[in-house]
Amino acid sequence: MASSGRVGFCGLGVMGRQMASALIEQGFKVHVWNRSSNESLRALQALGAVVCSSPEAVARECPLTFGMVADPAASRAIAFQGTNSIDKGMRKGAAYVDCSTVDAQASMETMAAIKAAGGSFLAAPVSGGWRDAKAGKLLFICGGDEQVYEQATESMEAMGEKRWLVGSTPDKAAHAKLVLQVMMGNMIGALGEAMAVADAAGIDADTVGDMLDASAMGNPLIRAKAKLMSARDYSPNFQVYLQQKDLHLVAALSDELQVPTPITSAANNMYVQSMQRGFGNQDFAAVREAYRAP
Repeated sequence: MASSGRVGFCGLGVMGRQMASALIEQGFKVHVWNRSSNESLRALQALGAVVCSSPEAVARECPLTFGMVADPAASRAIAFQGTNSIDKGMRKGAAYVDCSTVDAQASMETMAAIKAAGGSFLAAPVSGGWRDAKAGKLLFICGGDEQVYEQATESMEAMGEKRWLVGSTPDKAAHAKLVLQVMMGNMIGALGEAMAVADAAGIDADTVGDMLDASAMGNPLIRAKAKLMSARDYSPNFQVYLQQKDLHLVAALSDELQVPTPITSAANNMYVQSMQRGFGNQDFAAVREAYRAP
């Protein structure tokens, strides 16, 4: 696939850099902005990206703009709360797609602001780490304007391998993404616990990983994270602090929906402990470290 279309991208962290790079590689003319002038910005400029001075400038130049930031506060800031935010550059027919994992309220507020500015909005939080982004294997969980979903299809196909439109409002996408995070956070938290029990019992971690992989519980994520835990190699793909942030959002959602989530609460506590031990910026497999004696 190759494209000559103009696409904007705001937020060039670990994920955003790879996503913007994938768009450039597929022939899109990409206009980028990042809060700080970092190595990612320079690397993308070397690939042919046009560097803009603000999110507003990106949106003004592009009919379709993507955003990828770490949390609801950053999402609001680039979309509509900043002095030069995306909504300030919106025009009729333009659209904004937010790929960040945020709560439903943040998504709904963004939709209202973008619509008030004359644009259209799609929430499209992604599932996958930076290696998935680099390989073009992200999953997009979308909610909002169906026309924007169609408008963004070619761009999403350049960055990912599958996408779903789960509802006509962005809150549905926010909720659906958190459902995935419940499973992922709990599963790797349980893996860390299993590895801790095995270690205390004197059972080789690599053997435990092999047994899990051969069992009904085997899956690519368990396989990969078991190896990291065994080697204590936590080079980040998806960081502890991001997984914990998502489980914190799940806790708020469970309160809102009055659905008990005791397993998720317990897992969240272990991610918090991992962060307190200095592993916040390491791969979330480092939840294993929360089980070690201080």
